[in-house]
Amino acid sequence: MEQPIMLTISAAEWDGIQHRPHHFMRRSARSGWRVIYVEPPATLIAPLKNKKMLERWKCWRKGLRKTEEGIYLLAPPPTLPFGNKYRWVNKFNQWLISRSIKKALSRFKASEIDLFTFLPNIVDMLPALSVRKVIYDCVDDHAAFTGLINADVVHQMEKELMARADVSFSTARQLMEDRQGWSSNFHLVPNGAEYEHFEAASQEGTFPLPQELQEISRPIVGFYGGISDWINIPLITEVAREMTHLSFVFIGPVATQVEELKKLPNVHMLGTKAYQDLPQYIQYFDTTLIPFRINKLTESVNPVKLYEYLSAGKPVVSTPLPEVLSYREVVEIGSTKEELLSAIEKTIQPESHTTEQITKRQEVGRTNSWDARWEQIVALIQEGQPKEKREYVTKR
Repeated sequence: MEQPIMLTISAAEWDGIQHRPHHFMRRSARSGWRVIYVEPPATLIAPLKNKKMLERWKCWRKGLRKTEEGIYLLAPPPTLPFGNKYRWVNKFNQWLISRSIKKALSRFKASEIDLFTFLPNIVDMLPALSVRKVIYDCVDDHAAFTGLINADVVHQMEKELMARADVSFSTARQLMEDRQGWSSNFHLVPNGAEYEHFEAASQEGTFPLPQELQEISRPIVGFYGGISDWINIPLITEVAREMTHLSFVFIGPVATQVEELKKLPNVHMLGTKAYQDLPQYIQYFDTTLIPFRINKLTESVNPVKLYEYLSAGKPVVSTPLPEVLSYREVVEIGSTKEELLSAIEKTIQPESHTTEQITKRQEVGRTNSWDARWEQIVALIQEGQPKEKREYVTKR
């Protein structure tokens, strides 16, 4: 039987922080699709701000490259800047990217191509592609990001995409409410976790103490993920400045101003770590943080790290994100400095680390696994397909 292709458009590089696209596309490959994962392009001016963007240009020159069983990566050519400000720029960029995609597709004999996009701007590429199904996964309020964005342009592209898509998904209730009426086939599928990957961190001694943590005193308040402008740096700086008896460890790339936070002697920024190594670090966290700002963007964020922290059995302290509030039984919530101080102090006490408490958290992680989420996704994608096709795309 001819193997179908899952053409995937994402804002996340494959080798970066592991997000929803990575977890879904690995499962897509295991479910019978050949995945072509199109990484985000670097604009012509991007290297002026970040020289690392030159690596994306180098990857473009390499063409299609295999990364894992059933998964191929494609770096698109350099594009024009301001694609999210001016529609005509986006149309040109999408035409340019479509040429690389068509060349990559020509390597395989596949008449059945499904397009799974995490970005709304792909709507302007659709006329150039012949696909069986268009699947849109709305993981963020894209128009609410800061930077070179015209919110009206982004909203219009997203609205057109959802009207065209065969099925759309959303990670958060707020995203669905804001897009009511944009799609007749729209479903809530929250984020999840690789439960087995993080469950091992629940027992101290499973992994050796990482060298970078050997000189850091405990208790440790830990965070990992992108450290950008959606993190409430001023608030967490105040908290760390007052809780001098605790160490605050941050893992992840920094893309915002953190100078005042870094000055504190009990704050340690360890940089980016590989996904496979995260449980080794989390094992030595005494409590974990989700210190997001509360704004238009984060009101619709369903943080993956929530389920990962819980899968590891760790206490969680979070600002009042709407998608986190429904887990108050296993998460401590705080919006002010005083509330966070109290919540963190509570979670480092022995009462928060009993077998009963750990098991309670892990049960939440287990029931919110990526496997369960993917089963929802693939069932909705295959609706209306002949029985033999449904059996093919769900095989393990």
